[in-house]
Amino acid sequence: MRILVAGASGFIGSHIAAHLHARGYDVVASARDVQRAALRAPGLDWTGCDFRRDTAGDWMPRLAGVDAVINCVGVLQDGLGDDSRAVHVRGAEALFEACERAGARRVLHISAVGVDDRAGSNYSRDKLAGEAALQSRDLDWLILRPSLVVARNVYGGTALIRALCGVPWITPVVGGDQIFRPIGMDDLCTAVADLLREDAPRHQLFDLAGPERVSLTDLVRGYRRWLGFGESRIWRVPRWLAAPAFRFGDLLGWLGVRTSMRSNSLKQLDFDVEGDPVPWIAATGARPRGFHAWLADHPAGVQDRWHARLGFVRPLARWVLGLYWLLTGVLALTIARENAHAVLTEAGFSDAARPSVLWLGSLFDIALGAAMLAKWRVRTVAAIMVLGTIGYIATLSVTLPGLWADALGPVLKVFPMMALALMIAATEDER
Repeated sequence: MRILVAGASGFIGSHIAAHLHARGYDVVASARDVQRAALRAPGLDWTGCDFRRDTAGDWMPRLAGVDAVINCVGVLQDGLGDDSRAVHVRGAEALFEACERAGARRVLHISAVGVDDRAGSNYSRDKLAGEAALQSRDLDWLILRPSLVVARNVYGGTALIRALCGVPWITPVVGGDQIFRPIGMDDLCTAVADLLREDAPRHQLFDLAGPERVSLTDLVRGYRRWLGFGESRIWRVPRWLAAPAFRFGDLLGWLGVRTSMRSNSLKQLDFDVEGDPVPWIAATGARPRGFHAWLADHPAGVQDRWHARLGFVRPLARWVLGLYWLLTGVLALTIARENAHAVLTEAGFSDAARPSVLWLGSLFDIALGAAMLAKWRVRTVAAIMVLGTIGYIATLSVTLPGLWADALGPVLKVFPMMALALMIAATEDER
């Protein structure tokens, strides 16, 4: 059986594609950035797609010989490179139309629990419109709405929850009484594989959720125990106090920095994050595990603890490094200009050369700092920072060697910044 998985480089899509491949299915994996995705899963047959632009005609050659399609493509909110309406509605419509024309009748559409107009979010409205587009087609469709999906690797909401667990002594949560029914990723993948069978239900909508109802505070406490961090005080952050942070997340999204702290997330938390698994379990006989059972079956490792502790520390480190370089350049051109000229004079630069050296050096610092803050080619920028710093040290060693013994350590202090740049480069990754 040949199956196309759209969004096979994403959190859910990558697991589904790998699971089906392991079970012997012929998997066509579709993603926006095929080159990067193929490096991570070279055993799959990759093809490109872009729900923001693709038409039904673009999908037709990709669907040649395909028996079933699983659509896992989704974005949380509009931002730089992300268009919720295009992805969830127009892009999905193009795929579903192509499935109808190509004869790929079996279509499983991964939506999300709590999709309802009453949620008041564009995410929910667009997801609902995408579901309606599938329901209008002459296809053997199923709409699957997962609740919170837990796995060894994390993305989005689960990444944020783990990062909150990594905060020492106190764990901030918005609300805390929201009820989840977490489902393990392996249970989700098994459900999808079972629903591809010829005798599986069709023309139905199922919430894929676990049997255990867990509040947000219990979820955090469970994760902290699983990570080996022990108990923590829960700080119930008022919604009005948390809202600015989520709006700041919206702004970061338009700068190309994806974070789960977005306005749509807050609205969904206010509405429904639970789901009802009873119809799915009754129709299929599925036996998903509860949240705490899943944790017990998957003991945490050192990488899980590192990821949790770095959840907020790493973005802060990137901002500190970026601001350090940006402000260094700005200060050298403004209030520290005279001091900069004095240092250049002492280093032996002529009157004619000093302005050019100062401007070139300062603009270099500003450009690298701005690029780091904007999260543009972080690894490359970090490498240039390290090389630039080595050049700075070498130049001072020749022109002003006495600075090595300066009490304020103007040379020695750049070594921690190089180490910070290397750490940021080493941990920079996007799914």
